[in-house]
Amino acid sequence: ALEASEEAVRIYRQLAAQHPEAFLPDLAMSFNNLGNRLSELGRWDEALAASEEAVRIRRQLAARHLDAFLPALASSLNNLGKSLSEMGRREEALKASEEAVSIRRQLAAQRPEAFLPDLASALHNLGVGLSELGRRNEALAATEETVRIRRQLAAQRPDAFLPDLAMSVNNLGGRLIELGRWDEALAASKEAVEISRRLSAQGLEAFLPDLARALGTRGAVLWAQGEAAGAAAAFKEGMVCLKPLFLREPAAFVPFMTNLVAGYVQTCQAGGVEVDSRLLSDIMPMLLGGKGEGGPD
Repeated sequence: ALEASEEAVRIYRQLAAQHPEAFLPDLAMSFNNLGNRLSELGRWDEALAASEEAVRIRRQLAARHLDAFLPALASSLNNLGKSLSEMGRREEALKASEEAVSIRRQLAAQRPEAFLPDLASALHNLGVGLSELGRRNEALAATEETVRIRRQLAAQRPDAFLPDLAMSVNNLGGRLIELGRWDEALAASKEAVEISRRLSAQGLEAFLPDLARALGTRGAVLWAQGEAAGAAAAFKEGMVCLKPLFLREPAAFVPFMTNLVAGYVQTCQAGGVEVDSRLLSDIMPMLLGGKGEGGPD
């Protein structure tokens, strides 16, 4: 997928140099897609460069043809916010996310059937960005709005929107954890696990990371409530879910798997649960290879 995206950028760059009016929109789209592919592989600095180029071109296009290119600009701003966040540039990430939300709220007010999903996506990223900056009540409000929209969309088209709803409900659990609202966080994590388990039961690997995240959130809540054994079981199941993808593309999942392993080992020790050394023996060499000396003990 990355090779195809890189080739598309090369071709469209050549065409746009000759006929900018005709091919600049396609070049921007190819940069946007390239940024997404690089993000999936954990190559964040390159993803950021591609996202910045997509925003630059689409801002230029929107300045001349606002109605035609405003949705595309919002899409690239959304991706730029994610890339900046991954690089630790959180204030800049929040600024990009806020602009994306502002544009998409305007578009959704005019055509909700077309742009509500995009607004939910932008609000999702805004909630993450606000949380990273410690603005927890604002983060919760953004995440709650995301859940409301995606619940509405999933009720109408479950096949299309249930995965997004599961992710947002899981994020809601995380926001509630940050505010110490444990019972509500546990209910949200339970719902996220149920939805994600139902989706992954269809045999599609694409839903395994969402299930692993929901299980990680559930483990964190149970651990905070003193249920170490239950937390260890949740973390372990999350590791098992993520393992096939982690072993195939470790760079994309090292931070995620690190958190699951650390939570699992801690809760096993606290709850008197025997650590599954065979499971860890499959994971730790790749994990340490991706993190050097910084992996969990």
